[in-house]
Amino acid sequence: MPATDAGVIRTNLLMRHIFKMTFLVLAVLVFFAWKIMPPEKTLRRGKDLAGGVSMVYAVDIAANEDAKTVLDSTIRVLKERVDPEGVMDISMVAQGRDRIDINMPLPSDQVKAARKQFEDALAELGRNKLSDQRLQLTMQMQGETRAAEIKTLSGGNTKREELLNAAATAYDDAQKLRAAYDAELESSKRDAMVEQVAAAEIAYNNARDAVLKTALNASDIRKIITASTRVRFIDDGGQRVPLPTAREVAESQVRNAHPESIAEIDRILQLHADYAKVRTTLDDPQDLVRMLRGAGVLEFRITARMGKYADESRMREDLQKLGPRNVQSADTRWLKINQLENWLNTKAEVEALAQDPRNAIGIFGRIGYIVEPYGGDYYMLAYDTRQTRLTQAEGDWRVSRAFQTFDERGRNAIGFETDPSGAKLLSQMTGAHVGEQMAVVLDDQVYTAPTLQGEIGASGRITGEFSKEEIDYIVRVLGGGSLQAKLSPEPISIASVGPELGADNLDRGITTAMWSAVIVAVFMCLYYFWYGAVAVIALLANALIIVGCMALSKAVFTMPGIAGLILTFGMAVDSNVLIYERIREEMNRGNDMKTCVRLGFDKALSAIVDGNMTNLIVCIVLYYTGTPEIRGFAITMGIGVVATMSATLIVSRLIFDMMLAGGWRKGSVVSTHMLPTAIPNLQNLLTPTVDWMKYRFAFFAVSAVYVSIGLAMVFWQGAKMLDNEFRGGTQVTLQFKPDPTDPTKRVMMTRKEVEAKLRELAQQNSTIPDFNQFEVFPINPQADGFTSDKFAIKTLALNNATSPVLNVVKEGFADKLESKPALAFTGSDAGKNWREVPTFVIDKPTLGANIDKPQYRQDVTPYAGGIAIVLSNINPPSTLENLRTRLDTARESEAFSDTLSRSRDVIVLEGTETAVTSAAIVVADPSVTIVSGQDRWESDLRDREWALVQEALTQDSTPASVLTFSPAIAATFTANAITATILSFIFIGIYIWVRFKTPRYSLAAVVALIHDVLVVVGLVALAEILYDNPSTHGFASSLNLLPFKIDLNLVAALLTIAGYSLNDTVVIMDRIRENRGKLPHATRDIINTSINQTFSRTLITGGTTLASCFILYVWGGEGMRAFAFALATGLIVGTYSSVAVAAPIVWSRKHESDMYKDAGVIQTT
Repeated sequence: MPATDAGVIRTNLLMRHIFKMTFLVLAVLVFFAWKIMPPEKTLRRGKDLAGGVSMVYAVDIAANEDAKTVLDSTIRVLKERVDPEGVMDISMVAQGRDRIDINMPLPSDQVKAARKQFEDALAELGRNKLSDQRLQLTMQMQGETRAAEIKTLSGGNTKREELLNAAATAYDDAQKLRAAYDAELESSKRDAMVEQVAAAEIAYNNARDAVLKTALNASDIRKIITASTRVRFIDDGGQRVPLPTAREVAESQVRNAHPESIAEIDRILQLHADYAKVRTTLDDPQDLVRMLRGAGVLEFRITARMGKYADESRMREDLQKLGPRNVQSADTRWLKINQLENWLNTKAEVEALAQDPRNAIGIFGRIGYIVEPYGGDYYMLAYDTRQTRLTQAEGDWRVSRAFQTFDERGRNAIGFETDPSGAKLLSQMTGAHVGEQMAVVLDDQVYTAPTLQGEIGASGRITGEFSKEEIDYIVRVLGGGSLQAKLSPEPISIASVGPELGADNLDRGITTAMWSAVIVAVFMCLYYFWYGAVAVIALLANALIIVGCMALSKAVFTMPGIAGLILTFGMAVDSNVLIYERIREEMNRGNDMKTCVRLGFDKALSAIVDGNMTNLIVCIVLYYTGTPEIRGFAITMGIGVVATMSATLIVSRLIFDMMLAGGWRKGSVVSTHMLPTAIPNLQNLLTPTVDWMKYRFAFFAVSAVYVSIGLAMVFWQGAKMLDNEFRGGTQVTLQFKPDPTDPTKRVMMTRKEVEAKLRELAQQNSTIPDFNQFEVFPINPQADGFTSDKFAIKTLALNNATSPVLNVVKEGFADKLESKPALAFTGSDAGKNWREVPTFVIDKPTLGANIDKPQYRQDVTPYAGGIAIVLSNINPPSTLENLRTRLDTARESEAFSDTLSRSRDVIVLEGTETAVTSAAIVVADPSVTIVSGQDRWESDLRDREWALVQEALTQDSTPASVLTFSPAIAATFTANAITATILSFIFIGIYIWVRFKTPRYSLAAVVALIHDVLVVVGLVALAEILYDNPSTHGFASSLNLLPFKIDLNLVAALLTIAGYSLNDTVVIMDRIRENRGKLPHATRDIINTSINQTFSRTLITGGTTLASCFILYVWGGEGMRAFAFALATGLIVGTYSSVAVAAPIVWSRKHESDMYKDAGVIQTT
C-alpha cells in the first residue's frame, strides 16, 4: 500500500476517533448539565451553609434501661435507615435522657417560598378555627359580646351564623333547665325534670355538632394531601375496574362536608400543587417524619376468628369506649389495618364501606376476621399469647434481610428472611396453627393476614398492592434494624434553624472560593499559555461532572463535601501540571508536538493513576468503615477522583488531539510555548540541582521536633481540642419578650448581636470552663436566616452549681426576656394533699362529666384514661398562650422530659383566651392509663403532671430553658476512624508495594502521611493555646488565629490533607521508579534527580492550591477559618514531607553499597 494511502487511512481513523469521542464527551457533559438545571432546585446546601429544620423526638425508654445505650442504638439505626450513604446531611443528637434532636437541611429559596404560601394558607384556616373549645367559650359569653364573637366565627358564612345562633339558643335553654334542676330541692319535681334537662342537653349537643361540621380546618386539608394517589384495579364481574384513589375519596368527603368552602379548598390545594412541583426528596420535614415513623419491629400473630372468640362482643364495646390502647384482655389485642383498600376485592365492598364504615364488620367477617372501625381507622383482633405470636418477647431473633420481590400474581411485594433463631421460632408457631390466619404485623399495623397452608421457616413475604415508595420505606425500615425504643409518633417540636455559618462568613467564603478558582485559572493560562486554557476547560468539565453526580444522588453541599471538592480540584490541577511538565521536557529534547503530547500523557499516566488510586482506596475504606457523616465525604471525594481522571485523561487528551489534527505544530499561530520555554532563565530556576539527601538528617530532626511538639500540645489540650460535636455540652434556649412598641411582635436580635453579648459574658465569667466556646442558632429566623426572637445557644460549658450557665445567660439577656410572675389558683398550695389537689380521672366523653361541672361539654375522648387538672380562680389572670408556653417549657426541661410525648391541651373554662381565670389541663399517655391500674396511674401520671404544673406555674420564671446534649458524633466514630485509618494504611501500603515492587516505598508513604496529620493537629492545638493565653492573645489575633476546635469540618480537612500529601509523595516516588529503570534499588543520585525534576510541578501545584487556601483564610470569614488554616498548614507540611521525609526513606545506604559492590564499582560518596 502506498505511504500516502496509509497516511490518509490513519488520518481518517483518527478523525473518526475524534468525532466519536467528541460526541461521547459532549453527550456526557450535556447529560450532567441537564441534571443540574435548574441549579436552585437540584443543588442543595447543607445545614452549615443554608440552615436546617430541627425536629425533637421523645424516646420511650424503660426505667430499667440505660438511657445512653438506648439513645446511641436508636440513633445508629435511624441513620442507617434514613441516610445510610451520609449524603443528605442529616444529623441526630441525643438531648437529655430521652430526646433526639434530628436536623435536616432547609430546602432552596424557591421551595421555601412555595411552602410558605401553602403553610400560610393553612395557618389562616387555623387562625379563625372553629374548635370545640372556642365554641364552648363563645356559648358562655353574654349579650352583645357573644353576638360579636358569633359574627367573627361565622366568617361571613350565613349558614354557619344561623347554626351558631341556633346553638346559642339551645345552650341557653339547656343552662336554664340545668340551673332550675340544680336549684330544685324536692326530689319528685327533680325526677320530673330529668327528661327535660336531658332532652335540652342533647339538643344543644346536636346543635354544637352541626356547627362544628361546617368548620374547615387545616387537618381536613392535610388529610387530602397525605392520602395516596395510587390507582388500584380490582376484578368486578370479570372486568378490570379502577377504584377511586384514597386522595379522591378524602377530597370528596371534605368537599361534601364543606360545600360552602369549595373555593377555599381549591385555592389551598392549588398552592400545595404548586409547592409539590418544585420540591424534591426531603424538601419537606414531613418527608423525614414519615421515614422515622416506624420502629421497624416485625411480628407475627394468629388472628381471632369471627364467631369463635368468646369475648368478641366485649372487645368491640371496649374498643368504642376506650380506644385500642386502653382495651384490656388476657389473650388478644386490637391492631390497626394498614391500607384498607388492599383488603377489598370488589367494587361493591368499596361502596359499602363508603356508605357506612361499620359494614367492614360483615365484609371481613365473611372471611373470618374480627374487624371493628374506630376513629376513621379499622382494627383487627389478634391473639396475644406465647403460643399464638412471634414477637421480641419470644426470644432474641431479628430480620436478617429485606428485599423487593413479587407475589404469585406478579404484584410488588416485600420479601424477608429471619436469622436462624427466628426461623426456628416461626416454624414452631406456624406449624401449630396450620389452617388458621396469621397476621404479618409491622410497627403494630397489620399488612397482610394469609391462611397458613403449612409450616413457615426462615423466609416470608409481605403482600399487597404497594407503591415503589412504600416498598422502599418498608425495606429500609426492616433492613435498618428494629429500634430498641420507640420514637414519639410525631416530633414534639419542629423549628427552622439558621445556618451554622453566619451570612457574612458564608457570602465571603463563597466569594473568596470563587476568586481562588479564578486566580488558579488565570495563573494556569499565564504560565502554560494555550496549555493552561486546555486545563481550565478540563477543570470546568470536571466540575460539571462532579456537580452533576451530586445532583443525581440528591447529595447536599456541606463544608466537608467542599473539602473533598477542593482536594479534587487540586488533584485535577496537579494532573494537568504533571502532563504539561512532561510535555515541556519532551519539547526540550527537540521532539515534534505530536510526540511531545503523546509522551507527555504516557509518562504522566502512571503518576496520575497511582496518585488517584491511593486516594480512591482511602475513599473505599472510609465508605465501608466510616459513620454516615464520613461516608458522605468519601462519596464526594470518590466521585471527584473518578471525574478528575476522566476529565484529565479523556477531555484534555481529546482537545490536544483536535488541535494536532487541526495542524497545531511548533511555530504555528497558536503558540506551543509555555512561560518557562519562553523565558529560559525561569526554566533554569525551576530545575534546581540541590543535593536533598545531604540534608536528610537535618530534615528528620526537624520533623521529629515538630511531631514531638505537636503531640505534646495535643496531650496538653486533651479533650479541650474537641468541638461539641464530639463532646456534647449545654444548650440554653432563649425566647425574647413581646416588643413594648408592638405587642403583636417580639423583640428581635441578629445572631451577630447575640454572639457579641455572649463573648462579653464569657469575658466577665472567665471562671466558667469552656463558656467562651459556643455556637448560636436562630430558631425560626426571619427571611435573612439570622434575625429572630428565639435562639439556641450551644456551649461546651456544663450547667451546674460551679458553672451556672443558665443564670449567667438569663442575667446577660435580662432586658430581652419576659419575667413571668407566679400564679395562684385553687389548690396550688396543696402540695401532695391529694384530697385538695384538683386532679380528676378522665373516664367519660365530656370534660364536665369528669370534673363535676356538667356545663362544660368539650369532647375529651382522645384523653380517655388520662388526667384532668383544674386551675380555678387563676390569679393574676393569664393568657392561654402563656399557660401553654410555661407548661411546655417545663416539659422540655430535663426534670420532666419523660412527659414530652404525652398528648395534652389546655382548655379555657372561664374568661377569654387573653385573660383566662379558670382552665383545665388534660393529659393522656397511652402507656399509663387508669386501666393500667390505679397505683401506676397515680405514681406515673397524676404525681408527675401535678409536680410539673406546680413547677411551671407557681413560681416566677423566664422563658429560658436548659438541657444537656450528647455528642453529635457517636462513640463509634472514634473506633471507626481508627479502623478506617489502619485499613487505609494497610491497603495503601499493599498497593504501593505491588506497584513499586518494594516495601520501602510503602513505608515512606505511610510515615509521611502520619507525620503530616500529627503536625497539623499539633498546629491546631498551638493556635488554641496562643489564642487562650493572655500574653500571646494579641499575637494570635494579628495572625487571624482563633481557638480552633476539631469538628467534622476539621476532620474533613485532615482527610483532605492526607489525600494531597499522599498524591504529592506518589508523584515523586513515581519519578524515582522511572529514573531507577532496571536497577534493583534507587541510588542517592536518582532520588536527588527525581526530586529536582518534579520540583517545578511541586512548586506550581502546591503554590496554586496554597494561594487558594491563603485567600480563603484571610478573607473567607471566621466560619471557614479553621478549615482554611488546617488546609493551608497541611499543604505546606505535606509538600515538605514528600521531599524531606518520604523520599529519603526510599533510599538505603546498604542497598546502594551492595549494588555497587555487585557491579564492581567503588563508591566515592
